[in-house]
Amino acid sequence: MKNNRFISLFVVVAILAFLYNIFFAYDQLRRIHHLQLFIAKNQAENLNAFLKAFRESYQDTFIHKHIPFNEETINLLPVVTIPDISRRFENYLSSKASIKTVSDNPRDPKNMANELEKRTIAYFRSHSGIENYYTLVDHENDKTFFFAAPLYIKKSCLRCHGKREDAPAYIRENYDKAYDYEIGDLRGITAIYFSQKQLNASLSAIVYQNIVVMLAISLVFLFIFYILTKKIYKNAAEYTQNLEREVENKTKALQTKSMELEHRLYHDPLTRLRNRNALIQDLHSSVPKALILINIDDFKQINDFYGHSAGDKLIQGLAKLLKAECRIDTCDLYRMPADEFAILIYDDLSQERLETFITHLVKTINNHDFDIDENVVHLRIAIGASNDGADLLITADMAMKKAKADRADYVIYDPSMDLSEKYAENLEWAEKIKQALEEDRIVPYFQPIVSTGDNRVKSYEALVRLIDENGTVHSPFYFLDVAKQTKFYPDLTKRVIDKTFTYFKDKPYDFSINISYLDIMNKETMTYIIDRIESFSDAGRIHFEILESEGIERYEEVSECLKKLRRLGCHISLDDFGSGYSSFEHILKLEVDMLKIDGALIKNIDTDISSQIVVETIIDFANKLQIDTCAEFVSSKAIYDTVKDLGVTYVQGYYISEPKPNLV
Repeated sequence: MKNNRFISLFVVVAILAFLYNIFFAYDQLRRIHHLQLFIAKNQAENLNAFLKAFRESYQDTFIHKHIPFNEETINLLPVVTIPDISRRFENYLSSKASIKTVSDNPRDPKNMANELEKRTIAYFRSHSGIENYYTLVDHENDKTFFFAAPLYIKKSCLRCHGKREDAPAYIRENYDKAYDYEIGDLRGITAIYFSQKQLNASLSAIVYQNIVVMLAISLVFLFIFYILTKKIYKNAAEYTQNLEREVENKTKALQTKSMELEHRLYHDPLTRLRNRNALIQDLHSSVPKALILINIDDFKQINDFYGHSAGDKLIQGLAKLLKAECRIDTCDLYRMPADEFAILIYDDLSQERLETFITHLVKTINNHDFDIDENVVHLRIAIGASNDGADLLITADMAMKKAKADRADYVIYDPSMDLSEKYAENLEWAEKIKQALEEDRIVPYFQPIVSTGDNRVKSYEALVRLIDENGTVHSPFYFLDVAKQTKFYPDLTKRVIDKTFTYFKDKPYDFSINISYLDIMNKETMTYIIDRIESFSDAGRIHFEILESEGIERYEEVSECLKKLRRLGCHISLDDFGSGYSSFEHILKLEVDMLKIDGALIKNIDTDISSQIVVETIIDFANKLQIDTCAEFVSSKAIYDTVKDLGVTYVQGYYISEPKPNLV
């Protein structure tokens, strides 16, 4: 097959070379006539230029050197010598050629123009400005190239061809023709004749030589092409065989790799169980009856305490335990992302049997000793299950969320707990936040913080508000938690920062802004905040409030950020103090300037003795550390009086003033 292709290609190239040589030969032969005219015209123009220079040189010699015209000197004039030169010229040339200067009114009859030359003279007279004329004619029984150039009267010519009475004596006495010319008159022509046979013979030899050379080049090209192409096809055949083998090997490797990738796509590498992708595929391709989701409580703390390697071993141990409880013919076990497993059940279980199976799982896992690096670890799990039929994954996940929220061992989905409405509401708020940012409807409201010592305003807290399209003002209770779950939250913080800094730029008050753990951990947000602080005229008027209950146990990261703010001159307050379990530790580690006591301790403090004791303890502790305190949610005079008596430094709440878009 390869050899046949080689022969076919060579034959095609050989035919193309043959056709090209035919076309080249035809083109060369066809162009002989044009080449003849071109060469003859070029030679004639050169001869004419030479004769013109010769004639003018001799005429100038007679005129300017004052050589007398007589019987001896007249023979030196070009008009006499050119015919003799032409005859001698023909003897020295192999080609038949002649040169003449002729006129239709010559002084010497030997210079009389023939009929062709007379017609040419008439042509020049009727076409002034034409420099030459050439054509092929029949002359002396031969095809001849005829060239003619006009001879016009110049100033130097008038000495002999002007007025007769002004001509030299010898000319006046011996010639009675060719007088009364004026400058520019046509006196005659230079006529040059070349034999076409001689030209044709010379050119044909050159053309045939070119054809033979081209044919030889073509044969050499075909020979070289044959050798090279044969070698190329031989190498190509070997290369193709090697390539086919390589493609076959690559295909096998690719198939193996594809199988590995497909296995990875549907299997968890740690436990080798099928993963979430496989679960979703099975939910659509089969008809399962129930789905159980199993989540490990506080798995992050286990990872942080024992290390990630121990966490992986724990996941593997739980997978092994669940495999033993999940019979292969009735259910499938899956490893879900992070610390979660799933069991897909194909038996048509009743509610009672499903609950019995789940109770057994909880008891088995809770009572199992997991040996991790010579340590015994016990797990607590939360289970969400569903046998609702349609959308098992969604409904089981709803049940899981409820189980974790209620801190229950398990919850089996019931239509009454449908959270889809809550999801839809969250999506609606996310869209409202996006539009409010785009339309600049995120604004800060300001609530005063008043000193209990002199009832004067110490500072104002900036509280974020979302203005609805219809003008309704929404507090963060409705949208802040949703915002923190979206990508819009950093923009929300920046918008409040920017507008608050701008508002208080020229006002004589301190002001405070809430920042969350999410803000502190977002490098872009913190860079923006620091840039605004550095461009603010008095950083000492800026207070930042940190939520005590929101991820603040990661002291190193939070503390480093707060130190930067303090170095810039800002003050730090700990917000919602008293809501967490390690509050006093926070005071010592974060070095805050003010404790804002949680509203849950303040709202009933005028009647609740327990709250009074807790708040009094906080105030006493703060006083010893020389830290200011602020009671939030002060909504009545009774509450105000109570916290003032307990020694709170500042108060804030609706009793003082509700948050407003502008300062009073």
